[in-house]
Amino acid sequence: MLVLALIGFFVWRQYTSPFPLSVPKDRTLVDSFHAHRQTFETLVEMAAKDAAIASNNTSESLSAARRFEYARLLSQIDSKMQMGFDSTGVAFSSAHGGIGLSIGPGWEKGITYLRAVPSRVGQIVHNLDKDPGHDDMYLVPIEGDWYVFYQRTDYD
Repeated sequence: MLVLALIGFFVWRQYTSPFPLSVPKDRTLVDSFHAHRQTFETLVEMAAKDAAIASNNTSESLSAARRFEYARLLSQIDSKMQMGFDSTGVAFSSAHGGIGLSIGPGWEKGITYLRAVPSRVGQIVHNLDKDPGHDDMYLVPIEGDWYVFYQRTDYD
């Protein structure tokens, strides 16, 4: 019974905590960025062309061939990675969680390319390996317009 309770607690914490144990470390994300930089750059170029008609790589407004190309490129980085984009930039989400409702608390962490001024998007910090403590968008510079990001919503 104790084992089931511990498993239940771990699963509950994993999906409801704003910073569960599975959140990737900054170094892991930066290493992935450097290892796959050209692929990230290609995806950003594609998203810039598609941002007027879509907000993510799986949008039905994109052709099947275009969605396949996004999936092919993303799989070179991480098959679980999700991608969203708009006029301010492109977010590559490596991990996300929350209670699973669109109106409930949630979080995500990954890599982002920003066309906008970073301080207008979120807070610049030095490290995101620990829970920043409050709802917001947090950014750790990688280089140029590239950042590690952590976004936390509706936990405060």
